[in-house]
Amino acid sequence: MVAKPGHLQASFTSGELDPFEYDRTELKFYNTGLKWAENTQLHPQGGFSLRDGTRHSITLDDTSARLIPFKTSQGVVHDFVLKDGALDVIKDGVILTSIQHPLASSQLKQMEWAHRMNTLFLFHEDVQTPRVYYDKASQVWGCDSLPYEKLPQYDYGGAYSNGIPAEWEVQFVSLDADHRFRLTISGSETVSIKLSSESDWSQCAADMQDAILQLPNVADGVTCEVIEDKRIKVVFSGDQNAGDAWAVSADVLDDSDAAIPCYKLVVGVAPGEAIISNDQGWPSCGLFYQQRTIVGGFKNLPNNWMCSITGRYFSFDTELDEANGAFVVPLDSEGGEKILHMVDGRNMLVFTSEREFWISDRSISKTDPTVHVEASTHGSKAGVPVVKNEGGAIFCHKTGSVLSEFRYTDVDGNFISQPISILSPHLFDNVCDMAVRKAKSSTDANLLGVIDEEGSMRAGFLLRQQDVTGFGRFTSQSGLYKAIDVNSANEMNVIMQRDGSRRFETFEKGLILDAAISFSYSAPRKLISGLGHLEGMEVWCLGDGNVYGPYVVSDATITIDDPVKKGEVGLFCPPLVETLPLSREIADKTIIRRRSRIHSVWISVIDTTSIAIGANGQDPVDFPLRQYDANLIKPELEDGYTGLIELRGLRGYADEPTVTITQLRPGRLTVRSITSEAKL
Repeated sequence: MVAKPGHLQASFTSGELDPFEYDRTELKFYNTGLKWAENTQLHPQGGFSLRDGTRHSITLDDTSARLIPFKTSQGVVHDFVLKDGALDVIKDGVILTSIQHPLASSQLKQMEWAHRMNTLFLFHEDVQTPRVYYDKASQVWGCDSLPYEKLPQYDYGGAYSNGIPAEWEVQFVSLDADHRFRLTISGSETVSIKLSSESDWSQCAADMQDAILQLPNVADGVTCEVIEDKRIKVVFSGDQNAGDAWAVSADVLDDSDAAIPCYKLVVGVAPGEAIISNDQGWPSCGLFYQQRTIVGGFKNLPNNWMCSITGRYFSFDTELDEANGAFVVPLDSEGGEKILHMVDGRNMLVFTSEREFWISDRSISKTDPTVHVEASTHGSKAGVPVVKNEGGAIFCHKTGSVLSEFRYTDVDGNFISQPISILSPHLFDNVCDMAVRKAKSSTDANLLGVIDEEGSMRAGFLLRQQDVTGFGRFTSQSGLYKAIDVNSANEMNVIMQRDGSRRFETFEKGLILDAAISFSYSAPRKLISGLGHLEGMEVWCLGDGNVYGPYVVSDATITIDDPVKKGEVGLFCPPLVETLPLSREIADKTIIRRRSRIHSVWISVIDTTSIAIGANGQDPVDFPLRQYDANLIKPELEDGYTGLIELRGLRGYADEPTVTITQLRPGRLTVRSITSEAKL
């Protein structure tokens, strides 16, 4: 009798696929996808493991809503927890101090931030930009307002009387009557002007005024006045001539011995008011870039951004005309478009409510035009951070249900926007926060943590250059995920809401339980205390390498079956993996449709201590991995099994038979491949 070949799946890098793709067996992603992927870590080389558990650090205020990573100039890593009117500084799982800030809890969802050295700026259009700082000399944390200096003026339509017209002096040296000269006003040349009489300078001023007013770049209002003989003043009056964007020079056309030097007398100031203020609102985003502070998305000028003088992070004085000067940049838009995020990278990136742009010149300069190149028209969501990954920028569309990567390609010579959640769109809705953790080992991919407004967490495993993009679900019993960050130590932290309170927890490699807390005693004991954060919850204990449970915490304690010296207590959050239905195709576009079953399964595992297997919709059954031999003297968690698990005679029929892998008790789990035989 010839054995019937089975179906081998050794790669799961496409993650959980959308139900619309269950019949798309021709897709290359089908053979590397899953029907359900929960609490698993997908490996780019193939296979999957139980995800990292979380370690409980501290209980937080009920209004805690955002996490921000912070690293001081000395490289010390902290995490900021933002809550209503205050900010907790956390280091090594302990709150060092709490700092007051002006943001209310309702404003935290729309907040952006920028961090450099010992300083953090918080941005919200309704709040004067708070500055959080660490004074290295006094080792004191504090918060004040960003000290904007010499802000540009803008005409918001009010009645202003603070405008100052620019004034230039034109001096005539050795110019005789009947000779001609020409003025150049900001690059535009006048017609030739004839000096009719050496003594009639009033007529000369009138002729100059007429010539200047003929220029296309000059509006009505400019006047020319005689200061004294051979000295005439050009005054750039008029609403449309306001400001200091004028340059005046002159050339003698027919007398080589004469000269006409020009001097600026008065710096022009456009009438108006500060571009940002308590009356007109504040920036909604910003960044540090090329030794400048750049802020944008002003409340009443939502499509504008401005940058400081190079090396002077608080000075926005636009009177400096050199390349390093401060300036304001309007973004061409039809209206209603707001700058929401600005990101540094290969080029400066600008994300608005409607479109995505990149600045064509990698150097930001006042003397060169700033060109915004439109790359896509998705629009991004306010308050959701844009995160960098492998040279690209990942952002959430304004719908809150699509994630895209914004990346430069040499082929196109342009930035392009590609959706990375296209295979798993059913997992994303109302995204509110996300962060990227770099790979921690050679068998890991980068981990993109995504949280939505319902408290669900999605995990993306990314190695984009190797075409690895797989998403799955992270769950933690009834706990809700409220915020996420990844600090400079590459630690992924979350704010969890459990049993009505919020906690700060950290994903830890090799940890099996969630909300885990460690214990250590000088002598073995059964009573484990200090479990107040797990009061009333069902927990498991991993003690001295063995697994005990479940128990319900009462009075912050549990009593386990055997005395132990050290271990961990936490919540059991089992993985759940379900394969996609097997292909029923017997010829091109020809399939068999009938109830069928998977009757045999082979699962290759590595260093696994707990696994439960099911098929055809039947409940999974725990599979014993320990053999009755001398290995039983080892603790359970030190006796992992590596090899092939074989199951035959599986029962049940289903319209779309699948294999399910999970756990019924805590332990390590790494699956290398799944092979199944079916009666189709």
